Amino acid sequence: MFICCKSNKKPKVVQTQTQTPPQQTQPKQSKYQIRTSNDQDQHSTNLTNMEGTNDKINLSLQEIEKFILHDKKTLEQERELVIKLIELPDKTHLIEFNWAIAYTNYIKDAGIQPGEIKNRILYDKIKAKEELVLDKDYVLVNDQVWNVLVNIYKGGPMLTINDLDRKSENNLLDQSLKVFASPSMNDLDKKQAKIRNLKQMPIKELQIIGLENEIYFCYLNSVIQCLMGIPQLNYHFLHQYSNDCRPFSYAYSILLKKASKVHYKARLVAKELIKVLQKHFSIYEMHDSSELLLFILDKFKEEIYVNNAPQFIQPEQCQFKQSLTFIDEIFYGQLTSFIKCSSCDKISQHQDQFYDLSLPLVSKNFMQRKLTISECLNNYFKEEMIEGEWTCSFCNQKLRNIKRRVKITFTPNILVLQLKRFQSFPQKKKIKEPVTANMELNVKSFCIPEVVETKYELQGMIVHSGSIDQGHYVAVVKRNQNFYLFNDDEIERLSPNQINQIDSAYLFMYRRKSD
Repeated sequence: MFICCKSNKKPKVVQTQTQTPPQQTQPKQSKYQIRTSNDQDQHSTNLTNMEGTNDKINLSLQEIEKFILHDKKTLEQERELVIKLIELPDKTHLIEFNWAIAYTNYIKDAGIQPGEIKNRILYDKIKAKEELVLDKDYVLVNDQVWNVLVNIYKGGPMLTINDLDRKSENNLLDQSLKVFASPSMNDLDKKQAKIRNLKQMPIKELQIIGLENEIYFCYLNSVIQCLMGIPQLNYHFLHQYSNDCRPFSYAYSILLKKASKVHYKARLVAKELIKVLQKHFSIYEMHDSSELLLFILDKFKEEIYVNNAPQFIQPEQCQFKQSLTFIDEIFYGQLTSFIKCSSCDKISQHQDQFYDLSLPLVSKNFMQRKLTISECLNNYFKEEMIEGEWTCSFCNQKLRNIKRRVKITFTPNILVLQLKRFQSFPQKKKIKEPVTANMELNVKSFCIPEVVETKYELQGMIVHSGSIDQGHYVAVVKRNQNFYLFNDDEIERLSPNQINQIDSAYLFMYRRKSD
């Protein structure tokens, strides 16, 4: 399903002689503004005027202790302190989930006091070696928040993630994976060795340009700007295509050639690519930029083949081999799911390739703080129960309530992450949960031990503003060590503080980080 937007283009106004004195002239403002809080989803916060707040909380231990010991502290003071402390990193302490919800309601609405912290429930479950689920059985807070809450409300006992680790022998799947060895892992190492790292590929930086939007093309323009921010991809298309026998690749290469010859902030129209795209779907209707990105990459793959490329074994047909394309070298990743049979103790595995990961948005969390991409990934890769009946491929036993763990067994050079913001069932809506991007990302904990290149840095984002039925797409892309907001034909340079405040993006691109 394609979901996109109405263009926010406005009719051009004829300028007349101004009556405003020179000293009262207003500075130029961007026509598009990115939402930075969860209670709005409109073009209302001007990036150019955004001061921002310092995310680093400068609170000393003495100040926290002074608050705890103060006899006449108010609920407003407590709310202000806890909200500040909740954003600090290193969340290691467990708090029972229902108590956390009761406390959140109390601190927000000054309702019923939650009473003592009920961590005894968690303690008994851990002692009985029951599996605890984050944001269902417990929430995680940092040491500072725990100290404040336990001193005010008492209760306990204190539990940390180390207490969860002590029961890990109950998780047979995780224990088995730690010592799991298979010929397929060795094969994987050989495949990785044949794929070039980004730093081994020639690059071509393009001029920073705007893309005109005549009607509903903001979804296309945002995708193009993200792709043009990959200099290895630019070089490939600029030096490989000189004829029109491959229509998608040729149309895109024409656009890149134009972009490499114009001046800074020039305006272009991707008319050749639009002409090719309209043969495959109704390009003048509203569409989704994430699905369009995968569509374009798939068309590139159909047209491009690298000579003497390494061979990949398709997981669904082990005897079939397909040449690796340059698109695969950039975007290809592999997931492997592991299931341990409780009857024969053998582990079944299944490989799936991916060019993006579609991450679910978890429900409201403790104190409703903003999620990060790391937390969304953690939710995606957590162990899950298989619904229905499962048959072991080794012993043919039919079992229920089987646990499955998914790991990355092949990391891509460019990691594309998409948030599931658009929901069709049970009701059609856009999920507006605020999510901030990690400027640097390490996916080591989501990979098998053999995968060593796991560090990434933010390369770009696509931000959607509006509802599920209409809205507007813009791209935020890193070019020449700086981030730029590409709003069709308008371009604005963003500061690191402005990047940190964007919480309404729905597609992220991460570039493999070179050590």
